[in-house]
This record gives sequence, structure tokens and C-alpha cells, in this order.
Amino acid sequence: MNRSEIVQTPARRSDKIPGRLAYTVPEVAVLLGGVSERFVWKLLASGELVGFDLGRRKVVYHEDLDDMLRKLRADELKARAMAAEAAA
Repeated sequence: MNRSEIVQTPARRSDKIPGRLAYTVPEVAVLLGGVSERFVWKLLASGELVGFDLGRRKVVYHEDLDDMLRKLRADELKARAMAAEAAA
């Protein structure tokens, strides 16, 4: 049995973030458009982004990253709708 047979794609994958099951902090920084690693660490510390320790590294599941981005987008759309309602 080779590696590709062992590591299979989970059934519930997001199309939004291509690639692997989990990402390191530097990789998350790049995926978020080039934000700093320090910013990613702040997201992790605040609980906005969920990560876990894997050996000596902190990693983030791609689903957790996708969930955070969806929540931020939903909050932004809600705020815009409220602002448009208030202006009308």
C-alpha cells in the first residue's frame, strides 16, 4: 500500500480552499492574502480561528479556515444590510 492509497480526500471538502487537510501558520498567512504570521497568531489566540498543536507546530484544518472566512463574510453582509436599512 502506498501513501496515496492511505491518504484519501475526505468526503466533506471545501472547493474554496484547495489543497491539503491542514495548514501551518505561515501557510494560513499566505492563504489569507499575505497577512502576517503575527496576525494569524492573534486570530488563534482570540479564538476566531481554531488551530491545534501537531508536534511542535500549530496547524489549522482547512475546514476551520473556511468556516472563519464564511463567518466574516456573513458578518460583513449583515452589517452592510443594516447600514443600507438605516440609510433608507
